[in-house]
Amino acid sequence: MSLKEGKTRRVLARVAAVAAAAGLGVTALAGSASADITIQQYVALGDSYASGVGAGDYLADDGCYRSANAYPREAAAALGERLWFEACSGARVEDVIANQLDHLYRVNTEHVTIGVGGNDAGFSSVLGACAGTDTALCEAAIANARDIITTSLPDELDDLYTRVRNRAFSAEIVVVGNPRLFNETSCSGTLAITPAEQALLNDTADLLAETTAAVAADHGFDFADPREAFTGHEVCSADPWILGYVGTLESFHPNAAGQAAYADVVIPHLDY
Repeated sequence: MSLKEGKTRRVLARVAAVAAAAGLGVTALAGSASADITIQQYVALGDSYASGVGAGDYLADDGCYRSANAYPREAAAALGERLWFEACSGARVEDVIANQLDHLYRVNTEHVTIGVGGNDAGFSSVLGACAGTDTALCEAAIANARDIITTSLPDELDDLYTRVRNRAFSAEIVVVGNPRLFNETSCSGTLAITPAEQALLNDTADLLAETTAAVAADHGFDFADPREAFTGHEVCSADPWILGYVGTLESFHPNAAGQAAYADVVIPHLDY
């Protein structure tokens, strides 16, 4: 049996299960579906790290900066599935809930990836606070981000993950984390963020990863963790997969090589 045939059979089995639960015949349910039930679909949710900011070749001038080089595009190609590329630059958890869930379907949504949380913790503002010579300002901004990560963010992620599971209850759902940005050395791309401040920022990135992974585990979702893969490829490294400061919103985001590395981390978690 081919991969495509196997996937189609799984989807049809899900249709039967949904129909049975709803007291409907398979034909009736299929006729009412908004999309072809035999076409498996992958929905990519999240913020700028999921949309591909920094990787160039943007698909539309809509402010979301969805890149043709982003890992959801590579994952969809590997899966052979239709991609609903919903991730958008600047998105917080509340934005994902409000704007990105419309293409989650109960039957033929085969895979979902979710990468969000950094904007809720205010990482852009933290980097701005640390980009200078005021260490006290930097440390205060980091402390505030850590407080958000440990207090309000878990409940927000729990709400989001619950909504995603309820809308796509048979999908394989993978939560995707963020890498550490710095190798704790100085170069022109770090905007005077000192090695000591970089260490604090990396520790906060670890806290975000651990917190997000814990909530994902509570929901039975895999966590795709890029931190090990990106080690040795941070800002200031000899082969950076993350841009330093470049004067645009692409600053401190993965480049095309970084998105390819993301794909290598994410795809093995998708059951295909």
